[in-house]
Amino acid sequence: MNDVRSHEDARFRILVTGAGGPGAVNLTRSLLAFPEPVFTIGTEASEYYRHIALTHVTELVPRCSDEDAYVQAVSVLCRRYDVDLVMPNSSLEMMVLTRNRQRIPAAMKVPSVATQEISASKWLTYERWSGDGIPVPSTMLIEDREDVARAFDSIDSRPLWFRGADIPGRGIGGAALPCSSVEQAVGWISFYSGWGSFIASEYLPGDNLTWLGVFDRGRLVSSQGRKRDAYVIPHVSPSGITGAPAICHTVSRTDINELGPRCVLSIDPAFDGVAFVDFKCDVGGSPRPTEINAGRFGTTNHFYTAAGFNFPWLLARLALGIPVDPDTPRENVLPDNLYWVRTLDAGPALLRKTEDGLEPIPRLG
Repeated sequence: MNDVRSHEDARFRILVTGAGGPGAVNLTRSLLAFPEPVFTIGTEASEYYRHIALTHVTELVPRCSDEDAYVQAVSVLCRRYDVDLVMPNSSLEMMVLTRNRQRIPAAMKVPSVATQEISASKWLTYERWSGDGIPVPSTMLIEDREDVARAFDSIDSRPLWFRGADIPGRGIGGAALPCSSVEQAVGWISFYSGWGSFIASEYLPGDNLTWLGVFDRGRLVSSQGRKRDAYVIPHVSPSGITGAPAICHTVSRTDINELGPRCVLSIDPAFDGVAFVDFKCDVGGSPRPTEINAGRFGTTNHFYTAAGFNFPWLLARLALGIPVDPDTPRENVLPDNLYWVRTLDAGPALLRKTEDGLEPIPRLG
């Protein structure tokens, strides 16, 4: 752990929001692995989860749904600890802080509110990508029961993938299910009272990939791809897919290296900060983008740090105007076939795949 006794001793003073959540805990692990002294301040709205945060100090704040009180609390902490950089790792908190950017006396490197709103909606993202000629899976917005039948008639795959569209003001984000009949899909959507808030998409049976990139005002600085191989507690999800990979490994693929930045810059040509794009491969093995997470790191970001490349450190330097190594690779910053293995209350383990099998390797962060 980065051993900084007070914020006065630190080169970087970074505030992490939602510090007791899984994404923020893994972000903090990367921050504590900075090669320069860093002091971390966590904010947490839960009196329980604050105790699992890894930040040097963790302060209770109001929930961001109480926007004014939340922003005021973050602002006070920024001044108290001389915070250099705020790194929100919750989409909701990031949106609130971005809307109130002028009240935060510290740097933030996040995309615009408009970019966050589009990125948060699978339907708006699909419309933008489709209009720009990006090879998205066939998709329909489901307003009523008749649309379900039309989806089965017009989309040439079985099953069809029905999921919440995250349309602003309409809620429903998860709720993903592959459906083989109109009756099954109608029952699923009705259970969530989801008419007008669901989309139906072509089912893609191939590899599940993700691509992460750090951007500086529209310029890709560095990136890495990986493949998800298995999921934490898959039995709790009807589709067998959850948001947390239990096993994943690094990949170098020309197709997602081309499509990743194209997807991000389609939404915002001046995109600023971090983004990761999820892909699912079709029957021919070609990746199709399915969603984007804009402005925050995912729960597996510490994998890259442990393997040898600290993306949060790169983002912090860009945010604070500190030069970065001009030889930093734009793509494939890590070798292929590095595996990250974790599950609830166990792991993680960093492994290398060799001709003789999997072997553990020392973590760098």
